[in-house]
Amino acid sequence: MPSRRKSIQLSTQELIDVYQWVKQFNLSKDIKNINRDLTDGVLVAEILKHLYPKLVDLHNYTKCYATRNKLDNWQTLNRKVFSRLNIYLDEEMMSDLASGSNGMLEVLLFELMAKYKWENKPSYYQHHEGAQEEGYRGEE
Repeated sequence: MPSRRKSIQLSTQELIDVYQWVKQFNLSKDIKNINRDLTDGVLVAEILKHLYPKLVDLHNYTKCYATRNKLDNWQTLNRKVFSRLNIYLDEEMMSDLASGSNGMLEVLLFELMAKYKWENKPSYYQHHEGAQEEGYRGEE
């Protein structure tokens, strides 16, 4: 039997950051326990809809309790949304997400948070370009 890969561990501060970040979204259901409430992928799809509105069609994801249906939701997210964001989940990761195990939900949320913040941060060069144009006189 192949050994399971070592799970990725987030620091306490990273976990706090993820929980605070998730709370900012107006979701259809309050999250009381990430490892229970997000396993079907529906609320993750809602978060993604807030971040990337053109990539997500919420009607593709149904609230469910059966693991097989949860996996279907994660496979759909993986195929239709994550692949466009250059995030690739393998079968083991999707199984962990659907079962809420190995801290995979928090890791995925952390990656989404970091990716979104990185993509939407003001560019250093854009910021300094404007300042240079206003303040630089140069030698003529």
